[in-house]
Amino acid sequence: MRALTVEPGKPYSIDLEEVGPPTQSDGSVLVRALALGICGTDHEIIAGNYGWAPPGVHRLIIGHESLGQVEEAPAGCGIKRGDLVVGIVRRPDPVPCPACAAGEWDMCRNGRYTERGIKQRNGYGSEQYRVEPDFLIKIDPQLGLLGVLLEPTSIVAKAWEHVERIGGRSASWQPRVALITGAGPVGLLAALLATERGYEVHVFDRLETGSKPRLARALGATYHAGKLGALDPDIVIECTGAGSVVLDVLARTAPQGIVCLTGVSSGPQNSFRP
Repeated sequence: MRALTVEPGKPYSIDLEEVGPPTQSDGSVLVRALALGICGTDHEIIAGNYGWAPPGVHRLIIGHESLGQVEEAPAGCGIKRGDLVVGIVRRPDPVPCPACAAGEWDMCRNGRYTERGIKQRNGYGSEQYRVEPDFLIKIDPQLGLLGVLLEPTSIVAKAWEHVERIGGRSASWQPRVALITGAGPVGLLAALLATERGYEVHVFDRLETGSKPRLARALGATYHAGKLGALDPDIVIECTGAGSVVLDVLARTAPQGIVCLTGVSSGPQNSFRP
């Protein structure tokens, strides 16, 4: 079968190559790939800045934003042939740390976790792959190819979960205005979840025209390009990774406001100038 592979640490070694069939050790459910998302982490792996191959091999099958259809599954596992599924990316560390022991692998404390397509486990960027039943999410077939957005959506779903958990500790916290900085895929997904929660939603990005303002407005958000003006949001979901934007929103957030950083990069985007 064909797979997208890289040699971690070697810039732009990505190749579409023939590899052997997925091994049973990866899981008892056999999945046929339907769609694959490519995100900033994939770009970093392809550039040679990140990523680890599985033990004993020098190439890594990339891909962690997946959508597939089940071809084989053991009886009684909760997954059956024909189901549309998305694979969970991270696996808990074997120790385990307190977070992994509690089922919160994304908060792993000791770094011994592994990740499909990123860290010491082959990913979902192949024609077929195997997954453990407990690490598959079955999705509504009506979503179709849009199901590939489930994994990036999980990032902002977790962000909103943390924001509301922290804010909920105060009986007087009554947020009304949510600001999303950055109108890339993660930012727009964050705005979608904010509108579903009933907030007054504002999206900030540097582009004045094109699909970003159109999509943000279609979600029911107010779009800002260049300057934010006097806006003082109760909640900020920061999706640019740019230091200048982070500092700006920290200075303008309303009292009792919460700022959630979905990621901070050391790359050129830190010089973001709205």
